[in-house]
Amino acid sequence: MKRPWTHVLALGLVATLVAAGCAPKEEVPGGTSTDTTLSMSDLPDATVPSPDTAVAIIEPEPAPTPAPVTPRPKPKPTPTTPKPAPAAPGVTVAAGTQIQVSFPTEVSTKDKVAGDTFTATLANDVVVDGKVIFPAGSTVQGHVVEAVRPGKASGRGKMVLAYDSIEANGKSYAIDTVGAPIEGASGTKGDATKVVGGAAAGAILGKIIGGSGSDAAKGAAAGAAAGTAAALLTRGPDPVVKSGQTLTVALDNAVTVQGI
Repeated sequence: MKRPWTHVLALGLVATLVAAGCAPKEEVPGGTSTDTTLSMSDLPDATVPSPDTAVAIIEPEPAPTPAPVTPRPKPKPTPTTPKPAPAAPGVTVAAGTQIQVSFPTEVSTKDKVAGDTFTATLANDVVVDGKVIFPAGSTVQGHVVEAVRPGKASGRGKMVLAYDSIEANGKSYAIDTVGAPIEGASGTKGDATKVVGGAAAGAILGKIIGGSGSDAAKGAAAGAAAGTAAALLTRGPDPVVKSGQTLTVALDNAVTVQGI
């Protein structure tokens, strides 16, 4: 806060008067002394403080109270994630590796359709660089991709099997391999036998009954027709993998096994 100018001037005048009152009087020649002090009447009216005017004592302004400082929280230590241990080098079974798959139960188009599953086992160890990767007896899971039964008149049936995974050492490894088509035997030979046999039987029967050549020919024709009808009513053999049979399968994809 700034001090009023009049107060400052008044204080200065008071100090001057006090000092003047204490100063000695100068004597002039002739024995007359001269009072060198100033009287209140000698001061200009504007500068003489009034008796009623109080001299204000200006107190210094108190220093502002500093704002409380809130301590910053210490940053929490960032947890350190331990680095994973390096994985053990794996062993890869290359694509094209042949495995021997043994079927404990029969798989046939007679009772299997596309999408049906089957379970087989490895007949031999699968070995890479002297290490047994998949031991004999490991479980092989698969499913039927295609199942076509043979026609009644002629033609062969067809069955395609897919091998999905091998379970070994407590783990399952996808192999995603499709085997070669399995075809049934042709039924044409059997059908021809039925037709010829029917014709012969008809000729013999016609000769016995009629005795003439025309009757024998009629009997042969009738027998052939009966044999053809019998052939049309039967199917050829279904494609089948018999119980205990072993198939050789080549892997379509490479398989990597860790921890061996």
